[in-house]
Amino acid sequence: MKKALFLLLICILIASLAAMSFACKNKVSSDKEYHLYTYDAQKDSFVKMSASLRFGADLSTFEYTFGDGDLTIIGAVEHTKTPDSYVITCGDEVVSLVRDRYRKSMVEGGASEEELAVFDVIADSLDAKSQYFVYDGKLFTADAVELFRCGDEKSDAYEGIYRMDSADTLTRLRGGFAYTQDDNDEYTVKSARYSVSRGIMTIISLDENGKDRYQNGVLMRKRYLMAKITIPSEGELLETDFDEQLKTSAFVSKIKENASEYAGKTIAVLCEAFYTDKMK
Repeated sequence: MKKALFLLLICILIASLAAMSFACKNKVSSDKEYHLYTYDAQKDSFVKMSASLRFGADLSTFEYTFGDGDLTIIGAVEHTKTPDSYVITCGDEVVSLVRDRYRKSMVEGGASEEELAVFDVIADSLDAKSQYFVYDGKLFTADAVELFRCGDEKSDAYEGIYRMDSADTLTRLRGGFAYTQDDNDEYTVKSARYSVSRGIMTIISLDENGKDRYQNGVLMRKRYLMAKITIPSEGELLETDFDEQLKTSAFVSKIKENASEYAGKTIAVLCEAFYTDKMK
């Protein structure tokens, strides 16, 4: 009896340590630098961009850095439980002034059009007030969400019906394939195949014959970070004063338009960019 009790206690201890380790692994930390990674179709990989985010010791302040520390924006941070996110805030004039000055210095330094385009993409993602969602120790913004689950009863599962941020077309992911609707609104048209590895979903487009689609000899493929967001019971992801993000993020706008469908639910999302302290 004592031996059985001892073994039970050991099992409980191991399970508790594992849970604690998992929880620590998934938390955002102040001693890490979170670099922005975005999917590059030509390289078929997530590439590190010249932007990073670091939080202060008590997670109440932040530093957002461009380039090799050439430009830094600082401000305050507020954590929200639902959704699990960090809202960073600084002055409008600070973002605009620093961004414009840095871009000017890039032009004067002979930066290429490609380098300027990359900077503009990064700069556009930073507003005076921005929300960074948290999942599995990674951070991402609403603008990075390209596909997200419809608000059905299994909306937190990665297989199911998805909306796109930029279209009204619905797509169903099931059994390794993506299906769009036929004339009878049934999901029978096989449009892509997908695979999952280490939290990344790879979707490969298929042609009308069900074969991998190529364009100019390049396989039509994209990779996404798999994440989840819990929508508040009010059905609003962002506070009402986030007017600029509501204008620029189709994802947020669609959640807001369908608030009753999503209120209080956790939904699976696929992101084309995210911040992490290290890539696996």
